[in-house]
Amino acid sequence: MPRLSFVLTVAMLSAFGLIASDVYLPAMPSMTIEFGVADWQMPQTVSIYLLALAIAQLSYGPLSDRYGRKPLLLAGIALYMVGSLGCAASSGYTGFLIWRILEAVGAAAGLVIGRALIADICDKRTSAKVYAVVYPLVSLSPALAPAIGGHLAAVFGWRADFLFVAAFGAAALLMVLTLLPETLPVAARTRTSPFAGFGHVVRDRNFRRYTLVVCAIYCAWFVYLTQSPFLFARQGLSEEQSGWLYLPLTAGIIGANLLAKRLLDRWPYDRIVAAGIACFVLGGIAFLGMAALERQGAVTVVLPMCLVSLANGSSLSLAVSGAIASEHGYAATASGLVGFCQIGSAALLAMGISATFGTGLNVLGGAVLTLGLLALSTCLPWSGRPAEQA
Repeated sequence: MPRLSFVLTVAMLSAFGLIASDVYLPAMPSMTIEFGVADWQMPQTVSIYLLALAIAQLSYGPLSDRYGRKPLLLAGIALYMVGSLGCAASSGYTGFLIWRILEAVGAAAGLVIGRALIADICDKRTSAKVYAVVYPLVSLSPALAPAIGGHLAAVFGWRADFLFVAAFGAAALLMVLTLLPETLPVAARTRTSPFAGFGHVVRDRNFRRYTLVVCAIYCAWFVYLTQSPFLFARQGLSEEQSGWLYLPLTAGIIGANLLAKRLLDRWPYDRIVAAGIACFVLGGIAFLGMAALERQGAVTVVLPMCLVSLANGSSLSLAVSGAIASEHGYAATASGLVGFCQIGSAALLAMGISATFGTGLNVLGGAVLTLGLLALSTCLPWSGRPAEQA
């Protein structure tokens, strides 16, 4: 296992993109009023952020395979901080969107290169164990960020959320400068066109299969994140109260991560992935059951998502590791491509669902169950899955 300082730095890099996407969720209803836009437009700021985050990842991977990890990483963090400060200073919806895009372009560096750093120094199974440590730390961000953001927005206003994000980026920058070595020596860097590795990666069957699992779970997560603030608001909950309701999901994510790490020495890799996907499907069924019974209260939204969070904690981390550490030989390119598919699909789906169907428990439940069944298809015999993946 790598040094603790390395693991913590990678966790920071992996988390700051998600913190920026989640921190202002409880404040979205009040931001809707301040910007003078419709309810469905504020979730689009999350989707547009995710779309920019996805597209930017396509460049960071190949470029860092050729020029090294740290130069690209430092430039990305600087953009992230500038974008966050711009969001805090925005006076209108359009300007806010522009700064969100810049913030996302910077955040992509942490996501792509953080995963590539792990692949540089670990094999597939060791990578999975590192992810099992990193992901519980990263998973705190979508739970803690809304709680922190809700409190900051209630006390200081929503702009304080983005000042917090900029400060988090500054802390990550300091850790990279002082704790992180360059993990890709000059001799190991690619000499061909920076984007030549894409063909090798997409032809890898395991990359495609694991990436489908990653996309399905992540889409479900962001559909929840863009739908739930409005479900909570309709039940009369304040920004601060709704922020705390993201915390129970952390227990499921962390618990599943820790269990997956222990099972890696006992179960085949793909059996653990399949077990998490089964919880994903059960969560979708639970959502639709709550909607059919017309139950009221925050518990009808939070409890089904706790089941889905088990897949987030187990199957997602293992599928990311499996996609990047396959036999294609282009770790950062694969990291950028899986990130593009992961974030891009989540952005488009979350945007499309809120714009087409609006917000509601039945909308959320239908989306989660459909995505769960899509992930489940990768476990079936015709998916190309090996009979027994060690």
